[in-house]
Amino acid sequence: MAAMVRACMPLRTPPAAASSTATAPAAPSKPRSSARVLVLGGTGRVGGSTATALSKLRPDLNILIGGRNREKGESLASELGEQSEFVKIDTGNAAMLEKALEDVDLVVHTAGPFQREAECTVLRAAISTKTAYIDVCDDMDYSWRAKAFHEEAKAQGVPAITTAGIYPGVSNVMAAELVSAARSEDGEPERLRFFYYTAGSGGAGPTILATSFLLLGEDVIAYNKGEEIKLKPYSGVLNIDFGKGVRKRDVYLLNLPEVKSAHKFLGVPTVSARFGTAPFFWNWGMEAFAKFLPVVCILPSSQLSLYEVPSFKLTLLF
Repeated sequence: MAAMVRACMPLRTPPAAASSTATAPAAPSKPRSSARVLVLGGTGRVGGSTATALSKLRPDLNILIGGRNREKGESLASELGEQSEFVKIDTGNAAMLEKALEDVDLVVHTAGPFQREAECTVLRAAISTKTAYIDVCDDMDYSWRAKAFHEEAKAQGVPAITTAGIYPGVSNVMAAELVSAARSEDGEPERLRFFYYTAGSGGAGPTILATSFLLLGEDVIAYNKGEEIKLKPYSGVLNIDFGKGVRKRDVYLLNLPEVKSAHKFLGVPTVSARFGTAPFFWNWGMEAFAKFLPVVCILPSSQLSLYEVPSFKLTLLF
């Protein structure tokens, strides 16, 4: 994540001017002694880790911890030093976002789960204020809504990267490298399968579990010999050998954005993604939720926090 942020960040030479072949004017720089980065969701596990990594990578950065929990945000800001501060922000409030981004060089959007975000509010605000943007989206629908802003962002000279986490993100880069390597030897990949295994939350906090839980309410989009197919979530179990340490683990189909992007942009005809977790009974529980609970029970209304849903609270107990 830190490496991707560094690649996107417009410091002394804005990436839009340095690397883009577009003729659109570059976004004007916002002059100050040091670049300012706003990490949205900074009071969460992923956002907090991102802010910490950026602070270590570039101690001179002004890092703004954006979130709703003032106590946690101010605590992290004090740990990072005098260059950091907490900013109370509601990511659903466009006016508040635009005001916060007026004096920021880069916004890092980690405030998931993205499955609940019907509008690309943060990206819209970033383009409006000519602020570089990067997110760790892991939702197929959101990622394609974000891609729809490509021309608008390019016209404004705004660097913008979506789905830039580990998976999707680094996993996409690995897939692109594999496909490129095969084609360099006159091979043509016919199938690409993503397999992920995370023990518990993987140290990412409850949001990753919330994301997986919400995905149980979505049909799985996969591709078979060039044809788009829909499959049931958390079905199609395979036992995959992840190598020394992790060994063989069961993984299940989930609707993940790298599947569509790998098919569309890498041109691989057959693509799918599977995920598994530990302890093993979490997989059983998630499989049961996907099979037997109505979607309305899995996907709560926008007025209800996922953490208030009884079935999700029960899962957190384990």
